[in-house]
Amino acid sequence: MELIHYQTLEAVCPEELRALRALKEEFNAQRSFNERIKLWRKSDILEEMEPRDARWGFTRVRSHEERLRVVLTVRRMSAATPRLTWVLYDEGDGGREVMLKGGRPIA
Repeated sequence: MELIHYQTLEAVCPEELRALRALKEEFNAQRSFNERIKLWRKSDILEEMEPRDARWGFTRVRSHEERLRVVLTVRRMSAATPRLTWVLYDEGDGGREVMLKGGRPIA
């Protein structure tokens, strides 16, 4: 099993959080999946982490199909929050890190 990590670089506003929660719940409702998508506040880890209301999480994947579903869901979350910059780190893809904005990779 490998992990896919994801986080926003900016604080998430309430409207964006509502959109993210809806996509997260849609993904998590799929009972055939081993793990769920999580979105914790960065300040839940350490009080000093900034921005406090940025979100982060990780999901364990067991197969290429699960990996693809998580990556596509994170891209949908990025598309739903075009103001935010997302960092996606896939341990199983050679430790590749991708930055997303508006659902698309950025340089």
